[in-house]
Amino acid sequence: MKITKSLIIAAGLAIGSLNVSAQTMDPQQTAQKETAEIKKNVTGITSNEESQILAIEVDHAKGIRDAKSTIADKEAQKKQCKQLCTSRDAKIKAILTADQYKQYLKGEKAEKTKV
Repeated sequence: MKITKSLIIAAGLAIGSLNVSAQTMDPQQTAQKETAEIKKNVTGITSNEESQILAIEVDHAKGIRDAKSTIADKEAQKKQCKQLCTSRDAKIKAILTADQYKQYLKGEKAEKTKV
C-alpha cells in the first residue's frame, strides 16, 4: 500500500514537472518544435524554407510570450494571439507552394482538434 501511494505521488510529480517545463520553454525551443511539426506535415520543404519558417516561428513564439506576460485582460490577450497567428500564417504562405500551404493548413487544423 505504501509503495502504491509512493508511485502515485511520483507519477503526479513527474506529470506536474512536464507541464511546468512545457510552459517555460523558451521561444527558440517552441519554434524548433513547431517547425519540426510543420516539416512532418508538409512534404518537400527545403532547408532554406525550413530556416525561414524557423525564423517566423521564433518571432511568433516571442510575440505570444510577450502578449501573455504583458496583457492582463484574457480577451485582449486572445485577440492579440489570434492576430499573431494570422500574421504567421501569411508569412508561411509566402514561403510555401500552394500545395504545401494546403498541407500546412491541414496540419494546423489537426493540431487545433487535438487541443
